[in-house]
Amino acid sequence: MLTSSQKSQVSRARHRSNAAVGPQSGRVAVLCGVLFLSGTGALIFETLWLRLSGLAFGNSIWAAALILSSFMAGLALGNALAASSRIRRWRPLHFYVVLELFVAFFGCTIVFGLPVLGDLMRPVWQTLWDYQPALLGLRFVVSFLILLVPTTAMGLTLPVIIEDPLLRETEFGRAIGFLYGSNTLGAMLGAILGEAYLIGAFGLYGTSLAAAAAVCIAAVIALAVARFGAARYVVGFKGTDPAAHSKFPLSFDASYRPPWRLLFVSFGTGLVLLALEVIWFRFLRLYVASSPTAFAMMLAVVLAGIGFGGVAAGAIYRRSRPLNRLLPLLLLLAALATLLSYLFFPGELIQVRTGVFDLRWWQIALLSTVLMFPVALISGVLFPSIAANVQASVGDRMNSTGITTLPNTAGAALGPLIAIFVLLPGVGYQWSLIFCAGGYALLSGVAALPSSEPSRKSAVRTDSSRGELSEQLNLSGLVLIGLWVALILVLAIFPYGRARTHFEHVSRPYRVDDKGHVLAHVVKRIEGTSDTYQLLRRDLFGEPYYYRLLTNAFSMSATNPLNQRYMRLFAYLPLALRPEAEDVLLICYGCGVTADALAELGRAEEAKALRKKYKRPALRPPMPLRTPCR
Repeated sequence: MLTSSQKSQVSRARHRSNAAVGPQSGRVAVLCGVLFLSGTGALIFETLWLRLSGLAFGNSIWAAALILSSFMAGLALGNALAASSRIRRWRPLHFYVVLELFVAFFGCTIVFGLPVLGDLMRPVWQTLWDYQPALLGLRFVVSFLILLVPTTAMGLTLPVIIEDPLLRETEFGRAIGFLYGSNTLGAMLGAILGEAYLIGAFGLYGTSLAAAAAVCIAAVIALAVARFGAARYVVGFKGTDPAAHSKFPLSFDASYRPPWRLLFVSFGTGLVLLALEVIWFRFLRLYVASSPTAFAMMLAVVLAGIGFGGVAAGAIYRRSRPLNRLLPLLLLLAALATLLSYLFFPGELIQVRTGVFDLRWWQIALLSTVLMFPVALISGVLFPSIAANVQASVGDRMNSTGITTLPNTAGAALGPLIAIFVLLPGVGYQWSLIFCAGGYALLSGVAALPSSEPSRKSAVRTDSSRGELSEQLNLSGLVLIGLWVALILVLAIFPYGRARTHFEHVSRPYRVDDKGHVLAHVVKRIEGTSDTYQLLRRDLFGEPYYYRLLTNAFSMSATNPLNQRYMRLFAYLPLALRPEAEDVLLICYGCGVTADALAELGRAEEAKALRKKYKRPALRPPMPLRTPCR
């Protein structure tokens, strides 16, 4: 029983806490708006860099992977600086403003400079063309140096802003959830806005200026908050280290012990989610045509899930502080959602005879939401949960955010490479999804292990709090066991032949006519590093009549007489107009009909090489699809 004086003290403390909620919520909301604008500009810049990088580094899958790796490496460098440094003599919001100005200036500079760099580097790439390892290494170094400043600044923005005294009275888990979620929702807006309106209306250069404007507005708001905020929030911050006389705002200081188990979970969640993103996009291309609009819509769905998950994590932390017990449960939920979202994918909504280019934006959004949103939402809750647990061990907010983000970014850089070059060509998209679900389950087991790392926020617990904690642990343990049972049950009854249904959805219009008569049959399927291929053959009197190559969701090429007629014109017409031609540059993607026509003409020096690569695919056994692009 509490005495009357104790009750009055509790009442006054509760009143003071409720009175402080309003100003705290307002400060968090303003800074969430700042990071929302920052995320919008950053995603638009990233989209423009990837678009223009083809002019400077090539458009091969290896070149695209290296550019993405360079981008992620720059982010990781910024995370590493935040993990190993502390801000001295500068207010964090002031430092944040400088970082955003760097992003705006160098982001526009890269957009305007990449085409010029392509012209300058072209002789170097041509010289090293026969030395691919050296060429790829040089491309990575050059792209990393070009993107170094803006990407490093992007990697520092979230850890720096969360260190500001304005957020000192806000619980770390709540702050990181809202800030992280708002930044990701801003990136979602950037993904849609850039492709749907800005690039078409203002072009690439105008879009870069719009992105810089969004980032600069975020910087101005942050500067205004820092300048006109209450002075009491800065008391105790200025001059915290009088010996730090350097004008550089960062001082290297990593005197904490990293919580390696949580960092491994952070690395794994980043790796699995980005691998899943690649696998999802590949799977959706069986139903949706590859286009910038479709890609932007699919990316926006993933970012929306992560963003809303981050905001939900902030709200959950406010009501339920011990999120560490939810971590194994969330990871198992992610594993189950990965499998169930694939099983309940509404592919039947896309009619067989509907052209993949005729899909409306809401159909693409619906397919993407069912497949990707549940796992993305859980992933958005996971990152703030991991960061809050890390902060309980590390203490410093910027170090905690940086050291949590660093392995997550490293995993995110590695995940797409594993999906593209290992999982998809090795086991296909369906088993890749199953392996990713297994990865989440493995991480759940790691997160459930007892921690030997002491928390800096340990407190003396009363008997009642110990009893409440014991009940919560028992309840979470029962839920964890139930989720494991559900996952094992789903894997036991999983229809492992379901992938054939999705492949047949693509091939059915070319295999069967409207009356159900069989026209052709599939002779080979290959899930490659960049596309999914199906080779169909139609027989006539027991002999192959023609072949058709299906790439993802549509027919790319065929060797039937009608198609051969116009594809051979690409060889006949240029040589008819220029009969003295000695060199041929053939850029094509298909069954090799045009190359076969050039080889038959025998008018070019390259005809011998072309004849070796293509030999009338309609008159021989199934052609190899290992190199369908010539």
